[in-house]
Amino acid sequence: MTRLLLFVATLFFASQVCAFSLFGGKWLLKIDGKKYTAEDFKKWWRYWGEGEAVLDNSTLEQFVDWLLLSREGELLGLYNEPSYKKKLSVFLKVRSLLQLRSDEVGSRIKVDRESLWKLYKERYAPLVKVKILVTDNRTEAESWRSKIKSPGDFESFFKQLVSQKKAKDMGWRRPISTPEDLRDIVFKAEKGAILGPLRHGKTWMIVYIEDVVEPNEADFRKIHRILAERYGKEQEAKFTAELVERLKKKYRVEIRWDLLNRVGLGDLPEGMDNQTVMVIDNVTVTAGQFHEILKREAGLRLRKSKNREELERLKRYIVNSMVSQTLIDKEALGRHYERGPLKDIYWFYKKNRLIKELYDKIIKPSIKVYDEEVKEYYRKHREDFAVPEMVEIAVIQTKDEELIKSVYDRLSKGEDFFDVAKDVMFHGAKPRKFFLKDLVPPVREAVEKMVPGDISNIIKYKDWYFVVKLVKRYPKRVHSFDEVKDSIKKMLFEKKFEEAKREYLSKVRGKVKVEINRKEWDRLVKELRGEG
Repeated sequence: MTRLLLFVATLFFASQVCAFSLFGGKWLLKIDGKKYTAEDFKKWWRYWGEGEAVLDNSTLEQFVDWLLLSREGELLGLYNEPSYKKKLSVFLKVRSLLQLRSDEVGSRIKVDRESLWKLYKERYAPLVKVKILVTDNRTEAESWRSKIKSPGDFESFFKQLVSQKKAKDMGWRRPISTPEDLRDIVFKAEKGAILGPLRHGKTWMIVYIEDVVEPNEADFRKIHRILAERYGKEQEAKFTAELVERLKKKYRVEIRWDLLNRVGLGDLPEGMDNQTVMVIDNVTVTAGQFHEILKREAGLRLRKSKNREELERLKRYIVNSMVSQTLIDKEALGRHYERGPLKDIYWFYKKNRLIKELYDKIIKPSIKVYDEEVKEYYRKHREDFAVPEMVEIAVIQTKDEELIKSVYDRLSKGEDFFDVAKDVMFHGAKPRKFFLKDLVPPVREAVEKMVPGDISNIIKYKDWYFVVKLVKRYPKRVHSFDEVKDSIKKMLFEKKFEEAKREYLSKVRGKVKVEINRKEWDRLVKELRGEG
């Protein structure tokens, strides 16, 4: 009986080991006995060069190096460095915010044809072609209107008033791009209608509806992308506002308007500086802090003559922004996405950031680049800092052989090059700078023999004909030491840094035992390459 039980127990244990081996127990590599699996590699591979690097044996070595360096950062306690903690905090906050907005806003936005067509009809159609007569004198506008009985009358006035800048062709307009006080009357009018006088701000205008295009499929398709973007933004604003309202119920929000109403752009009342004007969960804002924000925002957003109404609107904007942002930040971090959807990228970032801390705190401080090294490098590589010869030229070009012959004939008779260019090319010929070596061969050969002021013969290249005027030459120039010393120093530092990294990594590898499961690696490579 005892032997039977022992046999069964042994068989059970063996089956468990076998199961472990078959279902996820395989390791890819070991570092001092610590196992890393194919899943660990795939997490790293997803973010290392965004999975675009070459997948071969060197890739596995890069993964080992990455693990060793991040492990060194841990052993040295670099996760306690303020710079590391700050970077980690910023990364988590930004990523968590993106994830929250995706969950609560982005995932709820559904762009469908029905919604876009509704938006199109409400704010983008019909299309109306509009001309206006405009004046700041109501009596003048009424006088025009009394004499305009038909579209022909309007066009006559339009021609007379254009030179006085009292007539404007507004072209095709959509409701969304038309002032609100004119929108209803203009877009309800029929083709040929003459409207007004209409008041708009301090002006009076007569409006002529030259043409109308009703909502149609072709126009809808033409602006489909614009419609989708606007609809998406409006839906985003809507769902964000709903999220903030839900969060206001979840977290404590207290706004002391009785105190905020006393905060202006001038000095605060005595003793008010440290009084709390806002509480957002565990975040408090004092009158002094709000006062500084208000002054800064007023300087950026308000006109020089700041009236009380504008200032009060700005206050509410600041309060709403602070409440919204603080609540969203708090909710994003409170959901601990780093334990869920951000788990893999957070794992990668933490280790990768430790490596950067290792570079910044351990390796880089040991590197020195001396002034004499920089000077010596400049002496030996002076030609590397040369700027090739440049020329400033103006070019008349065409594919019309007869036209270029006519151009050359006029130039030969002494006509100004740029005057002739204006006659044959829409924009004329403007002088431009080129490296001599970059010009097409026949143009370069001609320019090499010219002096400033010369005009070339006719030059043919492929299907084109050219006549070139050389305006100025800029001889080859070598940058001075003072101009390039900083870039040389940076380059030498980077070179030494790469050498120091290799040496450091070599020492680290010499202290540890690395084992690689080649069979598992070969299987993984085939999987990632989609080979079965």
